[in-house]
Amino acid sequence: MKSMKRGEMPGYERLRSEVVDRKLCTFCGACVSACLLRHLEWADEPLRREKKAACEECSLCYDACYVPKLQEEEGLLEEEVLGRKRRMEEEPLGIFSRILAAKSKDERILENAQDGGVVSTILKHLFEQKSIDGAIVAGMREGFWEPFPRVAKNFDDVIASARTKFGISPNLMLVRDAVLEEYLDSICIVGLPCHTRALRHMQHTKFELAPAISLTIGLFCRENYEYLPLRNYVEGVLGEGSIAEVRKFSVTEDAMLVFSDKTLSIPITEVKKWVPRHCLLCSDYTNELADISVGCDGSPDGFSTVIVRTERGKSVFAAIEAKGLVETKPADIAAIREIAERKRRKAVQTKKIYDLRSAGLSAEEIATRLGIELETVLHRLEKY
Repeated sequence: MKSMKRGEMPGYERLRSEVVDRKLCTFCGACVSACLLRHLEWADEPLRREKKAACEECSLCYDACYVPKLQEEEGLLEEEVLGRKRRMEEEPLGIFSRILAAKSKDERILENAQDGGVVSTILKHLFEQKSIDGAIVAGMREGFWEPFPRVAKNFDDVIASARTKFGISPNLMLVRDAVLEEYLDSICIVGLPCHTRALRHMQHTKFELAPAISLTIGLFCRENYEYLPLRNYVEGVLGEGSIAEVRKFSVTEDAMLVFSDKTLSIPITEVKKWVPRHCLLCSDYTNELADISVGCDGSPDGFSTVIVRTERGKSVFAAIEAKGLVETKPADIAAIREIAERKRRKAVQTKKIYDLRSAGLSAEEIATRLGIELETVLHRLEKY
């Protein structure tokens, strides 16, 4: 157990005051896995119900959080993971060796896929080759499309967890369980940019269980959406319990499409109200620190966009290509770049809005100072 320096606030109290209470938590779950004695649990946020004597001189949960180290580790983690600094032409996509569109040739995967089924194809291949003995993914709680982390230990588990779910899923909270209770020693982590960034921070700080992580598959993320408002909206239109009948969610520039017996189109102006605060401040669209990043933008319908980044990622993707498991096409890199640049600009703008609000400026004054619409400022301040 890591001891603290004299005069430091205990780790959990510091985590609460510097991260959770300031609404900076990205809900990755790393702090829960970091606690050796399992004093933290997940209750919509990291929670310690009772102060323990062992916590007095321990800072493990705080040290596992990447948020306080964001500026300090900027660029450092990328060099550790990818072996060099990014070139100007790689902005804002991150370092990569290949960008392409791909589609699985496995019919069962395609029947259950969000797009091209690339993530499921990679995981199936890794399980078959015994390259991994588990994967931490976002499953579905109680069949109602509420995401929650699960450990997939075979292909059936992967299929059961396929397709996009919206809401918080603290995937990294299961790392300790996967290693110490499931006895897994070669794990793939599938997650959003916040999960991947947190994992790279844990590897950088020599987290005791980090060697068990053998691959990261990072999902593209424009933004996440809160689960309960989404469910309430769907059931308000289609009827109570109707979300259980939904087959798929898909987000376009103008709407969220909900595919059930009927197709429900939710205006994007409504959907934007459900964006969590931490997403408004995130600038990483393509999951820049993953071994392999996967999304849909920039690819034809039914395909996934794949960004191969690390040597490990190159080896894995080359293997599934060599076995003929996927069909590939060129991807529209310009389209991916435009979305990534837009997310960066939005994050920078949101940070300026929040800083000016903290300095005491009104919404009207902020809009004038930044030269943007008052409606934009008001929308962001809803999550201030």
